[in-house]
Amino acid sequence: MAHSVRKRKQREWRKKTLDKHVKDIRTLAAKHFVQPQEIHLPFVALGDLRRRYCNRNPGYHAIPWRLKRAEYKGRFVRYPLDPIKPLVVKGSDDGLLLVRTRINDPAAISDLTPAVEALPKPKNYKFKGIKRSDYRTMHYGTWAPYAKQCLVTKELRDANQVGFGFMGDYTPVWTEMSRVLGQYAPGVFKQFQLYPLNTPTKRFCGAWTCCVVNDGGNNANQTEAHRDVKEAQYGYSCILAAGDFTGGALVLYELEMVVEMAPGDLVLFPDCLITHRNESAEGKRISIVTFTQENVYDYWHREYNMKLRRHDRMKSRVKRKKAQKKAVGSWFSTIFS
Repeated sequence: MAHSVRKRKQREWRKKTLDKHVKDIRTLAAKHFVQPQEIHLPFVALGDLRRRYCNRNPGYHAIPWRLKRAEYKGRFVRYPLDPIKPLVVKGSDDGLLLVRTRINDPAAISDLTPAVEALPKPKNYKFKGIKRSDYRTMHYGTWAPYAKQCLVTKELRDANQVGFGFMGDYTPVWTEMSRVLGQYAPGVFKQFQLYPLNTPTKRFCGAWTCCVVNDGGNNANQTEAHRDVKEAQYGYSCILAAGDFTGGALVLYELEMVVEMAPGDLVLFPDCLITHRNESAEGKRISIVTFTQENVYDYWHREYNMKLRRHDRMKSRVKRKKAQKKAVGSWFSTIFS
């Protein structure tokens, strides 16, 4: 029984455990505290981005011409590399929009490139005889696409022991990325891990359930402007850059900023809300993006009655529209009576 007393007690125990974990993360962060470079953007708010969310991904064509022109003329603010100070960006409503920091495991970063190159090539990488992209993209982890139960991704099943071994060998990397999430977004950190997944699936990437491995090789092409609309609307994704490259900065259109990245850098941001791309890079560039899809939230809603904030927002929007129509109707009746 998903809603039995035993299940509720298990969730309460899990919540207390996560609260303690967040407290430990904050204690550790306080011991190694470095004053971050904190930026407040007055022209964008996290709540407004969520209100304007659309589950379609029109990409570059949907970007306002004002932002395209600003990027073309180089008016986006560029934030250079800083190996010491983290970069924290917040909106006008004090909502967290972006965090850039460095991972504290340089040995794992140096070993990541040969490990990614050793992964088997994904099957069915051509569609109607045309290669999908100039670099390899592999999705390893758990999601629930068009299914009532969570599933292990096909690419991870095809990779078999090599893929599962890769996910297990780099547990310290997933732990470090999760620590950044717990430090800067503790609510999302706890929400990602509060409810269980069905067997044999699990959270392969620490707090997140899945990751995508982008192997650019020696031809690290830039990506097109896009939003990852299938990912959690009230969550954050984390990008880890690895390899030996220069360039490849992250362009964020709604924030009107360009964030430079180097091997070992982590960038935490809501990639389903912000249109983004990376600039062209020179050298061998690899990126790993950890995420939890919105359909996993749907599974938790069905199985454990998890409250979905997007449902509450939709109800309030409908209620507000009805109130507006009623107000307009009463105004007309007053005028013409």
